[in-house]
Amino acid sequence: MNILRRLKLVFNILKGKADPVFIISTTEPELVMDNQLLYGKNVFITGAGQNIGRSIALEMARQGANIYFLDLDPEKCKKLEFELGTYTVKFKGFQANIVNQQDIDQIIEYLSRENITIDILVNNIGIAVRKSQINDFCLSDWKMVYDTNIFSPLYLTQLVASNMIRTSTKGSIIFITSIHQWLIHNDPSYSSSKAALGMVIKEMAIDLSKFGIRVNGIAPGLIKEDEQGYPRYWQYGQLQKTSIPPKYIGRAVVYLASDYFSHFTTGTVLTIDNGVASLGYRAKSS
Repeated sequence: MNILRRLKLVFNILKGKADPVFIISTTEPELVMDNQLLYGKNVFITGAGQNIGRSIALEMARQGANIYFLDLDPEKCKKLEFELGTYTVKFKGFQANIVNQQDIDQIIEYLSRENITIDILVNNIGIAVRKSQINDFCLSDWKMVYDTNIFSPLYLTQLVASNMIRTSTKGSIIFITSIHQWLIHNDPSYSSSKAALGMVIKEMAIDLSKFGIRVNGIAPGLIKEDEQGYPRYWQYGQLQKTSIPPKYIGRAVVYLASDYFSHFTTGTVLTIDNGVASLGYRAKSS
């Protein structure tokens, strides 16, 4: 950690916006591995414009993967393309809406025309509409959440998996779920959609195993950073009293996507939650 970042950290600690544990926990080596674990692999990521999706794209590019992604926001697509330009990989962003099947069809047609076979699909996109009481129930909101979190990712997955099978690609499919597939969140549409994904992963893992395609998931806890890229204080964190920086989800995706680490791993949901789910605390967003 350079001196300016350390001074900012101390300043935030004094203001009560950071926890002293950060001095140790945010210090890490410049280079952990340089094995290009995903070299030459073609990756497709949904909702990659910010936070978890962006970190997944950057961590996978760092390991040599070609990155193709979609996001609803065209400016975020351009920004991520600019960041990916620092790596010697191929990349392209698509401004698209995951719930629009025509958008998905056009992306798949583009990839086919360019002879790009997707080796790794990361279904990251997800939305939440907070409705905590029965009087707040709104069928249209539930449909929107389920369309975004389940049905549309499954449509994309069907297309990508079918192409993997057709080309004998022993690929990897990863879903970003949530610890709220197990824990109450006072948001039943969101938590139930993530719970459904948890079983989809298990079912699909068995269904596609005969083709050598691995299907896994990651269940994050609270993922958040401040404007300086530091995690925020979070009283429910057990291992560290902080939120989790999104890069740790990106690194977990690298782990599950790489044959080197996960050649025999399928049907698994990896929990990265700072110990919250183990004690059954409700993960708050503040």
